[in-house]
Amino acid sequence: MQNLFVTGRAARPTFTRGQRRSPSLLSAGLFVSVGLSLSTLSSSGWAQVAASDTAATLPAVSVSATKDTTVAQADTVSAGALGSRKAVDTPFSTHTVTNDEAQDLMAATANDLFKYDPAVASISENGISENSMFTVRGMPIDTLNSIKVDGQTFPSWDTDLSLEPFEQVELLKGLSGFMYGFGSPGGIVNYVLKRPTDDPYRSISIGYKSAGVFSEAVDLGGRFGNDNRFGYRLNLVNEDGNTAEDHGHVRRQVASLAFDFRITPDLTFTADAFYQKRKTNGTLFGLMFGSGLGIPDASTVTHALTQPQNYYQTEMASFGTGLDYRLSENWHASVKYRFAKENRTNSDSFLFVTDNAGNYSNTLYAAMTRYFYQNVDAMVQGQFNTGSIKHDVVIGAGFETQTSEYSNSEGWNNGYFLGNGNLYNSTLLTNDEVSIGSELYRQQRTTQAAVYASDTVQFTSRLSALVGVRYTQYREHVYDPSGAVSSQYSADPVTPTFALMFKTDPYSTVYASYVESLEQGGAASNTNLNYPATFGPLKSKQYEVGFKTDHSKWGANLALFRVDQGYNYTNSANIFVQDGTKRYTGVDASGWLALTSEWRVMGGVMWLDTKAVDVDDASVEGKRVYGAPRFTVTGRVEYNPSYLRPLTLAFGGKYVGNQAVDAANSQFVPAYVTYDLSGRYETKIAGKDVTFRAGINNLFNRRYWTTAWGYYVAPSPTRTAVASATLQF
Repeated sequence: MQNLFVTGRAARPTFTRGQRRSPSLLSAGLFVSVGLSLSTLSSSGWAQVAASDTAATLPAVSVSATKDTTVAQADTVSAGALGSRKAVDTPFSTHTVTNDEAQDLMAATANDLFKYDPAVASISENGISENSMFTVRGMPIDTLNSIKVDGQTFPSWDTDLSLEPFEQVELLKGLSGFMYGFGSPGGIVNYVLKRPTDDPYRSISIGYKSAGVFSEAVDLGGRFGNDNRFGYRLNLVNEDGNTAEDHGHVRRQVASLAFDFRITPDLTFTADAFYQKRKTNGTLFGLMFGSGLGIPDASTVTHALTQPQNYYQTEMASFGTGLDYRLSENWHASVKYRFAKENRTNSDSFLFVTDNAGNYSNTLYAAMTRYFYQNVDAMVQGQFNTGSIKHDVVIGAGFETQTSEYSNSEGWNNGYFLGNGNLYNSTLLTNDEVSIGSELYRQQRTTQAAVYASDTVQFTSRLSALVGVRYTQYREHVYDPSGAVSSQYSADPVTPTFALMFKTDPYSTVYASYVESLEQGGAASNTNLNYPATFGPLKSKQYEVGFKTDHSKWGANLALFRVDQGYNYTNSANIFVQDGTKRYTGVDASGWLALTSEWRVMGGVMWLDTKAVDVDDASVEGKRVYGAPRFTVTGRVEYNPSYLRPLTLAFGGKYVGNQAVDAANSQFVPAYVTYDLSGRYETKIAGKDVTFRAGINNLFNRRYWTTAWGYYVAPSPTRTAVASATLQF
């Protein structure tokens, strides 16, 4: 993936609630989505444009132009059971965002990384809601199963991974059953940790975000010892201050350390540790409008919906280690282990609106939850020939455990009533009885043991086919507060994938693919009458036909897709059920073009048709799927004046169509448009490279609603100014 802001760049290393809803990567050029996604286009292509300005040609989907000091390369993507592949050679939709791109977009979360992707729509933002989440082609990302760190599942329930410790973030759009096992058909978000640099790297950054949030970050990397056999990468981050939201305050600390030891030229040992703690005040879980009520214009609603007692806090820790062995020129083996833990405390309000005058009741849910994950994976990847036919094979196995602990407290089960208020007036509400329950019980434990194999068969220099299969032993146990098993589920699914690829030229691929996947079943929230009922895994199928191309001055992606997913929803009796199928059919297209050496433009569009099929409930059958916009358009213009190459300016916008709030389509949130303005200036101070960045998100302070989970809405964040300065030495 490449950077939108490339010309004139100084050299830097390439970077290459229980459950209150069912749990189910950046640049203006989005990279192969299951539809034409602005990612690859602008990314890889932009890198090549920049490179041409300096008489160098970079490979497709690569980062702009500097020395290669890290192991990971941005022209490849991690594809789980497929190993690492060049993005243009995969029959799936992917979008890779590098650390450089994240800095230029001044991104804080994955929402920021993909905001110009037409297939991605925001569900919530962590400045005003519990955390930042998004949908991909109308389907939410599953934060318990679909968030990965270096390809291994990482607990991220109602929290956001900080971006500073990661070299790149990869989004696999669509089903991933063969490649990653259980997960939402929305896709997989894989965070790739920063690893030791071959050359010494030092950077210090300071940042500001309105209305008074200041941050400091340090990034250090290099090698030492005999023959530089030992390497390290250290990242430290501190952030603190008042946000632009009512009662808003954030405090965040992050530390990550990666280490490697080149035991031999072919054998490398790696280890890493990651820690993050974040507390945000002034957050709101969401608003639910009573039956028969309309959703008011968000611009007319007061900004002061949160209360002084509203906050959430998360603490995350992880340790990983592995061995990587190059068996020969064409064969490679690896084994890795990761432990991850998340502690979460929430004290956030749920507003139930009772009439069209905007009157509501405020219930605060206060509780602790914990998640413990362990992953072990082993893989062998290699190439061989049978006559004139070439084979690229992957064989692997993995074992994963997930354990969740919940509070059995008043604040979790029933919540605390804070009082009544009105959407159009600021009302201060408190309750002295609010208490965070500290006693937890094991609520759920799942295990997955899997073996998988794939073969990419190259018949000619142009024609190839992919065949893959994964066998999984899945076991799930749900417990009540007494420790007794309240429900259990076991399955031994086989999830295949098939694809056919044809290279029209070295930079372009036409493909057709079929993928199956399973995801963890939904669970009733504590606002449902049948709480805490849980359901078995859901099966999904995906069909996709696409084309992706990436040239030096232009690029394009186009895909047509259909996804059939099992349906979880809350019915008119407020009972959470599993019934029927959600069908998503759409076109996702994007492209980029270098008009001149100074002007570059990019844009994307997604058309999405959704409906419920084979549902017993007549009020739901044939209706649009909730939280899925029918039409999304993105665009971005970048200007890098020839008379002032260190300066780059960018202006972008995004239109998101209206969305159904509930399964019966009785309520909708309206369409909205947002705009962003940003710039970057590179210079030298005392002989050191310094980069200044500034921007305004939601330039015209548009207020709008977001939705996704089938029963509530969340308010949008206010206009936010951001700025930073980075010194590299």
